[in-house]
Amino acid sequence: MHNLIRGLSSHPGAWFEAEVNGKPERIKALRAVLARGSGTPGTLLDERLTIACGEGALRLTEVQRSGKRPMSAEDFLRGAHLSRGAVVL
Repeated sequence: MHNLIRGLSSHPGAWFEAEVNGKPERIKALRAVLARGSGTPGTLLDERLTIACGEGALRLTEVQRSGKRPMSAEDFLRGAHLSRGAVVL
């Protein structure tokens, strides 16, 4: 996943879908770093946008909501209110 995001950023881009404030939304993953953790792929492991990848994890550092400007993961999470255990696809 890490290399996929690096290889496809910024065009065409790597995407995932998450329920943001009660509505499904498509989010473009622009930058990520490898992180510790494991779990069911697609599960948020913490409130810092760390996503389980089966073996290992990935922390998104920059994302872009559909139709919006790129933003840091911190800024995204201020408005998105995603919590640990949420699943992104």
